[in-house]
Amino acid sequence: MLFSMLLLATPVLALPKYLDAQTPLQSLDHSQGYQFDPLLHLPGISPYFDAIGFGLQHTAPLNCKVTAASYIIRHGAIYANDKEYEEFIKPFLWKLEKQRQGWSGPLKFMEKWQSPILEDKLEDLTPSGAVDAKRVGKHLLDRYPDLVPYTRRVLADKKSRTYDTAGNLTLAFPHKDEIEIVRILENKNGSMEPLDPHKSCKAFSKEPGTKEQKKFIDKYGESVSRRLAPWMPFKLTPSDVVGFQMLCGYESAINGKRSEICAVFTDSEWMAYEYAWDLKYAYMVGPLNPLSPYLGFPWLQTQAQLFSYIDKHDIPGNGWPDKQRFFLSFTHREVPPFVATALGLFNSSSDAREQFPTDHINWTRAWRMSDLIPFLGHVGMEKMTCTRGAVSGEGSGDFIRFIANTAPRPIPDCQNGPGASCPFDDFKKLIGKGSAKHKNFHKVCDEED
Repeated sequence: MLFSMLLLATPVLALPKYLDAQTPLQSLDHSQGYQFDPLLHLPGISPYFDAIGFGLQHTAPLNCKVTAASYIIRHGAIYANDKEYEEFIKPFLWKLEKQRQGWSGPLKFMEKWQSPILEDKLEDLTPSGAVDAKRVGKHLLDRYPDLVPYTRRVLADKKSRTYDTAGNLTLAFPHKDEIEIVRILENKNGSMEPLDPHKSCKAFSKEPGTKEQKKFIDKYGESVSRRLAPWMPFKLTPSDVVGFQMLCGYESAINGKRSEICAVFTDSEWMAYEYAWDLKYAYMVGPLNPLSPYLGFPWLQTQAQLFSYIDKHDIPGNGWPDKQRFFLSFTHREVPPFVATALGLFNSSSDAREQFPTDHINWTRAWRMSDLIPFLGHVGMEKMTCTRGAVSGEGSGDFIRFIANTAPRPIPDCQNGPGASCPFDDFKKLIGKGSAKHKNFHKVCDEED
């Protein structure tokens, strides 16, 4: 199910002229009716939803037109990540099958609850994931009606879930039968590095952050276990708590509707779960991993070059059709955070190592992966031609802005263009500078003897 943020419109009432100028047009209690949604706080395993962002308009700013766009998109919903399933979910499900009786109170439904996860299809795209992919494709078509019809080629890596996601997303395009999905099977001339940079980097590991995450899980998981104990036939370990919580996300993503399990945990317990995974991802694919910018700049550099060439109708390499101005690449959850880290889109300006304590939640952190890597999470790069420049009233020019799950996100080091965009020339300098600083991709990625 596609979970989108809706804005409720309220009619404006006529007000007496004598009211103070600072009085709102209509007094509203904005907290009234608020309901916490766990599905917005599950980094990496939630059904797709549109991010809120910073309030910048999603359409091009006034006097601007999007002339090219490129997106790197995570695959759609799968039954479960194999490593997470083995470490967290499977041990919990094993205990559940051994002790079906003895559940009571708010957990009574677990006596008859059945896991929707198919072990023989763990990392396959689910039917609901296929539906969501097509919906995201429809959104992209609506957003870029002048660009999408010229798309004839998209890229996907060798995994079935990425290739199948590409196929289902492009079903929303009116010319779907004319689109070639190119499967990048091996790294020839660096072609895989922008798409799956971590798979070309022997030094990259998914282990960083594991110890830190465990410390935090042990702390909050024990308190959750104690709270749920009166209604359970066995004691939950902290790892079991995580597996139980994960089933909320996976079951919702698999079935396309909210799982009953989502209501088992309190809001604060969900925020603790979110923080545990933000902590892990910060060390693994984010600002606490010195490899991250090396793995993020290949895609940024490739797109900057691509956007430079399209105006000359001379697109080099990869066989892009001459008229194509909308580019899609399908990959895995690690890559959007690499790109975001390289640009600083989700990084705080404070000392990164002070952001992730293991004994409490840092509520003010900028690094929140729920907004970036749900299933079908994506980072987009738009090139805009504007007849007027920044607020200062500069002349016409080209500008770049980034989109994360439909919401514009300004580049911290360059946001002086229309709608907090970045002048294209400044963007190329920024990427060139970053790429030069992190140019030794293969040197840092070679395993040490």
